[in-house]
Amino acid sequence: MPDGSELEIKLAISDNHLFDNIVADPEIQAMAADNKPVSRSFEAVYFDTRQFLLQNNGYSYRIRQEGEEWVATVKSDLSTSGGLSEREEWNEKVTGPAPSLKPFSGTHVGDRLALLMGNEKLQPLFSTRFSRTSLPLRTADGTRVELALDRGTIWSGVSGIPISELELELLEGSAGELLKLAAWFVSRWHLSPEPKSKYARGLELLQLSNPDWKIAPQPSIRERISSPEPLLLLNAQIKGLFAAQAAVAATATPDNIRELRIQFRRLRSLLKFFQPHYPKDSALQVQQDRLRQWGILLGQVRDLDVLTGSWLKFTDKFYSLFSPDEQWLLQIKERRDFLTEQIVYRIRQGALTQLLLELQGGLYYEEERRQADGAEVKVNLFVQKSLTQILKELRDDLRDPPGLESIKRLHQLRIRIKRLRYIQDALNAIPQYQDDDFAVALKKLQGQLGKIHDAYQIKSLLDSVEAGKGTDRFLLEKELFISWRTRDLLGYYAELPKTLEAFRQLAKVQLRTIAALRSNRGAKSGQNAGSHEPGQ
Repeated sequence: MPDGSELEIKLAISDNHLFDNIVADPEIQAMAADNKPVSRSFEAVYFDTRQFLLQNNGYSYRIRQEGEEWVATVKSDLSTSGGLSEREEWNEKVTGPAPSLKPFSGTHVGDRLALLMGNEKLQPLFSTRFSRTSLPLRTADGTRVELALDRGTIWSGVSGIPISELELELLEGSAGELLKLAAWFVSRWHLSPEPKSKYARGLELLQLSNPDWKIAPQPSIRERISSPEPLLLLNAQIKGLFAAQAAVAATATPDNIRELRIQFRRLRSLLKFFQPHYPKDSALQVQQDRLRQWGILLGQVRDLDVLTGSWLKFTDKFYSLFSPDEQWLLQIKERRDFLTEQIVYRIRQGALTQLLLELQGGLYYEEERRQADGAEVKVNLFVQKSLTQILKELRDDLRDPPGLESIKRLHQLRIRIKRLRYIQDALNAIPQYQDDDFAVALKKLQGQLGKIHDAYQIKSLLDSVEAGKGTDRFLLEKELFISWRTRDLLGYYAELPKTLEAFRQLAKVQLRTIAALRSNRGAKSGQNAGSHEPGQ
């Protein structure tokens, strides 16, 4: 058995002055009570075979000098999401820095590693040298957390990268409280998540400094999901949002902003899907409202991108007929730059990280409350019933699809299809729910409805532009542009019935598949599930 399952949150510290300020903070001192900070120095070397047999199977091995003692440690990642990670850990005292699996002989992990390695030898990869200031904390509900502040360097040969991070490790109590505490640190000190462990960062440095070492990417946590547990699926999606946030904070390109908006959509779709799974008085509703506000801000950027992109296509096509006035286009760019700066500023101040950590905390609180109550949750049945209801409603509504005179209904249909697509994308990580064909069909229908929506809203977007309003030139260009997009709108809508009918037929197959799952037959093909087709 491992020495324990380690649940910790890692946050990056960009300002060295914060190390002393955090330890001296009165609220930190209050949580520490009579405990005093303890500072120690550590040196560690990480090992693997030349073929990275340990890393390829989710393990890491190090030997660390802790004062006058040497400790060999094996870790196995269970999950990771943003700065939150859960690992199994095995520790054995050894006599020196030479690597060996003998201290772990007779244990499950020792036997497993011996089988993986065979006759291969452990070789040094990289080293770490850092000082750690640790301080035990206790929150209001009695949860015990260790605060650790690490400063130092990861070394690979003569190449080094800095270690500057804060760790919060759960010693006893509530994971939800750990996340709540981490959100408080982020809010107070404007910290950002550090999604990579020292080991992961060391492997990246090793690859850069020694290109001959070929390191395979670690398997995605999503690939390990075996059942549609809300906590697992939502954590996997939150991980995607953390990654998109980091990309925007580094470089706020249009593609990165777009990916951030998509990850928000995915998370909100999953939360809405699982909403009946949680109590009505759950604090998660507050987090959903805050996510919606981010969605509105990102949606404004998207609208401006749609308008700009459409205009550039229009001018490319008709440039020889007239010279378009770009004055109002400059105003759009200024507006977009202003919104983007707002997004980046809020991210760098930790607003989004705080929100995501509080959301994760709420998810863990609900899971802990359910376990304390001993409530049995048949999550597969919940997912299957919910999918069945969504598909039946869509199938019935598509019998008489809305026309262009009902553009709001078309827009709502697009939103429903998009939500279902994101739900299916998440469920595709689970073998029994995987259906790539259905996900592709959803994406195609969403794209078709999206083109109709974008073409229709051009007029209202243009009406919001102030520069050049009232001039004959602007009005002429505007009318030509709207006419061109109206032609596109009619073309897109003419193609819609065929796409809708194809989707309706695929939805019928999907309903039969879910019926088969509910009857425990697990049939994926329409041939095996045909007798379970719900009434048409």
